[in-house]
Amino acid sequence: MSAANRLALLRRAVRDGRGEWTTHRVQDLYRSRAYAAPFRRTARQDLAVLASQGLLVLDDTDPGRRVFRLNHAHGGAR
Repeated sequence: MSAANRLALLRRAVRDGRGEWTTHRVQDLYRSRAYAAPFRRTARQDLAVLASQGLLVLDDTDPGRRVFRLNHAHGGAR
């Protein structure tokens, strides 16, 4: 799966799914689609790309955990 296809998959999942997006959740998503499980770094980078595009917002209030959530202003109302 190319990086563009991987990001498109994640973008759709974020828009359709609810809740928090973590590195672990992204890796689980990729595995469920038979994508060879990427490194944690890949999942983190993919989350950062969607955040830089405005689709996700980072909640880093807990210094030990980075959580991303859908930016409702950009990703649609839910």
